[in-house]
Amino acid sequence: MTTDLYTVISNKQVAPSIFSMTVKDHLNLPVQPGQFHMLKTLAAEPLLPRPLSINDVENETLTFLYEVKGDGTKNLAALTTGQQLRITGPLGQGFNIDGIVGNARLPKVLLVAGGIGIAPFKYLARSLAKKATVSLAAGFRSNPYAIDDLKEFVDDIKIATEDGSYGVEGRVTLVFNPVDFDVVIACGPTPMMRAVKEMCKQAKVKCILSMEARMACGIGACLGCTIRTTKGMLRVCADGPVFDANEVIFND
Repeated sequence: MTTDLYTVISNKQVAPSIFSMTVKDHLNLPVQPGQFHMLKTLAAEPLLPRPLSINDVENETLTFLYEVKGDGTKNLAALTTGQQLRITGPLGQGFNIDGIVGNARLPKVLLVAGGIGIAPFKYLARSLAKKATVSLAAGFRSNPYAIDDLKEFVDDIKIATEDGSYGVEGRVTLVFNPVDFDVVIACGPTPMMRAVKEMCKQAKVKCILSMEARMACGIGACLGCTIRTTKGMLRVCADGPVFDANEVIFND
């Protein structure tokens, strides 16, 4: 982990309120799929950086897919090519590729994304390429995004939209059955994650969750992103964001 200034290569809107930013990775530090960085523009306000999942790592660049929600991400969205920002990372515990693949030959892995939860899956799918048969089930409120970026690395894609504008109408849990896979990996809103965990539990299929939480420090010091688990309260930023689904206790 380090903190340094990075230069923006591109920063473009890919859907309403959704942006993709690529920066020059001059440090070229080892990065695990599922890890994240803390990003902040050089503006004085807001004070705290924003945690963003790593969307992709390629050719000495880092790409972040993010949703504009508040002042911090609005500032990020306003950055243009050549401008600099302060980035700290990589942070957190990412996906264990060897643990996902195990001893199986080309295990069947399903990635379940809810909205911006699709962000960490491009780099994960790239890392799993040729080691597993990867499928994607993605759910959105309306028109999907970031799907084309994944087509090179996944064998099958199923999409659900809540308004029925694309794919199956309804929630993403309608478009897959866990029994068809060896491992299910999910990232998205809490209700979706809870449902996926329960589906996998009933099907006795290994399930891995990439958790989301509001963060301040990103290094485990402030305890602002703790979640309930079978091991007690754990920090999403330092102990996660990747957890075995059996460990996570969702509040009713």
